[in-house]
Amino acid sequence: MTTRSTEAAESAIRETYEEYDVGDARLAMIADPENEHAWIQSDLTEPIEQ
Repeated sequence: MTTRSTEAAESAIRETYEEYDVGDARLAMIADPENEHAWIQSDLTEPIEQ
């Protein structure tokens, strides 16, 4: 069972989502807090429903 727990922890979703106002635009960034080279940045945002 330890193997399953380890595998589940490694495959867990761990993204962060942040928005910033930059001048007249809003910037959104999705990143992986454990990998500083894994991120997506956009100045186009769309509202979402949860």
